[in-house]
Amino acid sequence: MIKSKLFKQYIFSYFIMFFIPFVVMCSIIYLNSVSDLKEEIEQSNIGKLEQVATITDERMQELDMIANRIAYDPRLTPYMVRHQYYSSEAINELRKYKANSSIIDELMIYYHGTDAIYSSKGSSSLQPAFEQYNWDAEMIDEAIEANVPVTSIVDEEEGQSGKFQYINYFVPITLDNNNSYGTVAYVIRERTMNELIANTMNDMRGNAYILSEHDQVIAETANEQEIDISNINLEERTFGEVNSIKLDGESYSMAVVESEETGWKFVIMMKSSQFFERLSNTVIVMVLLCVSLFIIGSVLTLFLARRQYQPIRSLFNSINKNRKTDSKGINELETIKRTVTSVFEDHEMLSETIYKHQTFAKDQFLTKIIKGDFSTEEEIDNYNETLYLDIDGDYYCSLIVSLEEKLSNEEIIERETIYELFTNVSTKDITAYGIDLLNMDAVALIVKFKGNLQTAEKKRKEFVQKMNDEVKDVLGFKPMVGVGKIYDRKTMINRSYIEALAALDYKYLYSEGSNLYFEEMKEHEFAVGYPREDLLKIIQSIKQGDKEVAQETLSSIFKSFQNNKQSLSFLRAICFDVINTVIKTITEMGIKPSRETYERIFDFRSYEQLHQELFKLMETACKEVNESKKSHNEQLKNDITDYLNKYFMLYDLSLEKIAIEFRLSASYVSRFIKEQTGYTFKQYVQYLRMEEVKKQLTTTDKPIKAIVMDVGYKDVANFTRKFKNEVGMTPGKYRQFYTE
Repeated sequence: MIKSKLFKQYIFSYFIMFFIPFVVMCSIIYLNSVSDLKEEIEQSNIGKLEQVATITDERMQELDMIANRIAYDPRLTPYMVRHQYYSSEAINELRKYKANSSIIDELMIYYHGTDAIYSSKGSSSLQPAFEQYNWDAEMIDEAIEANVPVTSIVDEEEGQSGKFQYINYFVPITLDNNNSYGTVAYVIRERTMNELIANTMNDMRGNAYILSEHDQVIAETANEQEIDISNINLEERTFGEVNSIKLDGESYSMAVVESEETGWKFVIMMKSSQFFERLSNTVIVMVLLCVSLFIIGSVLTLFLARRQYQPIRSLFNSINKNRKTDSKGINELETIKRTVTSVFEDHEMLSETIYKHQTFAKDQFLTKIIKGDFSTEEEIDNYNETLYLDIDGDYYCSLIVSLEEKLSNEEIIERETIYELFTNVSTKDITAYGIDLLNMDAVALIVKFKGNLQTAEKKRKEFVQKMNDEVKDVLGFKPMVGVGKIYDRKTMINRSYIEALAALDYKYLYSEGSNLYFEEMKEHEFAVGYPREDLLKIIQSIKQGDKEVAQETLSSIFKSFQNNKQSLSFLRAICFDVINTVIKTITEMGIKPSRETYERIFDFRSYEQLHQELFKLMETACKEVNESKKSHNEQLKNDITDYLNKYFMLYDLSLEKIAIEFRLSASYVSRFIKEQTGYTFKQYVQYLRMEEVKKQLTTTDKPIKAIVMDVGYKDVANFTRKFKNEVGMTPGKYRQFYTE
């Protein structure tokens, strides 16, 4: 089974059907999941960083509040802290303030204009404080003069403690006039801030930093390798988002949050692979899941392909078993297709015609009805529904309006008027559909009736007379009309058509404009006992290539022999008359049977043998007639195409002119050109003219106006617009462009 090309195609098709949605689905899920998880990771880290900033802001706000309370505390006025008696009470009050904050290592007050500094440990001069906390005199002067809090960092290697790094936070002491008269100095160990970061960030990997408003490192926790953050320009980064940076060839992810209260910046940095570690794990899980789904889907694809292929294989084996087929080089479906096509070939051809040319298909459909190409009512009904024709009635008949030798080449355009007149005629109980009989200067009509048989016969006569009068009004003469018998089945319409043709054979016995009814021809019956109209039906059915009607009528004649009680000599004479009629008809059609065929027919031993030989002869004749019609149509196609290619430059070229040239109707020529070229008549002529103009523009030096007029255009300006719309440039630019 796996060697079958069709099975491989099924596998491939199912795999593509599975693979494309699979890839799209996995891509959407992957991108959405990764994007959501990445955003979640980023927001989580930024959220932690914002939490650190919030807690730090709260701690610093506590320090600002302490400074504000000190400013309004009557026990900590300059007078009270310098008073010999109240100074101890002021020192105790400072201890209390220090105890109110968990991050303060020491709290000191300095009042302007003095050389003393007061802390929770007592008072001392400025110099010991400078030495103890490694204060710089210039920095102290800046902090004292400032009206806003100032932060400074003392590097560890410069500190006297040798163990801790300090953060100094100076807050001015002001009253209502906003002029500071002192400064509260907070000494905070860096370790305290580091612990705050570590407690808030929890199990964060990477480095975290707190930078002052002047981008000095206030605190940091380095869980990975130390990074010199001073080399990074934070102003170029987007605050509140995760930024990607490159340091020493390594990719890092960095998030920055700035405090609106203090202006401090809070930064976390870690390697991108660590930052999105959860993302990497999720990607691995999703990849494994997709691989698993792919394997399951592939197995399911193979299973479904095998299950879908199995009925086809069974049908193929059944066809091979019951019918020998040449399946070499083709797959099973093609073999089945060829087998089914051989049964429904006509149906498929008509369906394709209907699909491509709906209007032309209606004419083809009606033509097939009168030719008897449909064997069942159901088949006709299916096409009837597809073409939206209301051909269902109680009774049917066919008419033929003969225009033979009544129209000259100049008047043949009137034929189109007649065809249009009877294309779709509808009254209360009658509907008629016209068919242009291109090979015999006639228009056929299929007529349906509503009601009983008597009503149908009455309506038929009224309709034929009315139609004859209308043609006279158009052309000025009454045509000969052949009328077939009435039947109650659509499949018998072609019988009525053959009968109408047979009735027209009597036109030389009647006056001009007569209506010839087939059933009235019975008065011309042989005295020997078989109806003359049967021979006429044989003649017309052979001419039309209708094998079924010809053979059916022949069978009817030979059946009448069995019921006839004439002498054998008389019956033999009748048989030779039948033979003469058949051979004369096929000879007139240009068909020449072999000498052996003639000998078998003339030397018949029995009626059954003669019946069989004539049966086969008419079958062969009808086949050749149909092939001749196909050849004629092919030749007509070539002739019309050659005519257009030769005369497309004529200014007065028209459908009517072509119709007169080929003795066809203008509507048929229009449909024929559309079918063969894919263009309408005007479009195809314009196409040929455009191509000729392009050719002359690039191969000759003739003026553009002369070229345009040579190909059949009189309005050069109008042609120039058409040329530009189609080609995209004017004829002059086209010549210049392609010549260069």
